[in-house]
Amino acid sequence: MAETKILSIPVPPAMDTFIQERIAAQGFQTVSEYVRALIRADQQRAAREHLEAKLLEAVERGDYREATPEFWQRLREVAEHAAPTTGEA
Repeated sequence: MAETKILSIPVPPAMDTFIQERIAAQGFQTVSEYVRALIRADQQRAAREHLEAKLLEAVERGDYREATPEFWQRLREVAEHAAPTTGEA
């Protein structure tokens, strides 16, 4: 198992209240689970932004082909395999 790093961050009371409400509403057991989920979502967003930038570069170069349903499925498969993995605790 990969070594984990413990982060400690101060938050104001209003933010703590919001965090506790979100944990309860989304079914998380701990703040750590909630924060890891937020980080994973941000990683996915960053991966999508990277992919969109690459697609835009290809279009600007004229290096593209018709986007068929098969093309999108293959692109999803490639993106899933390229997504960064996380060491979940």
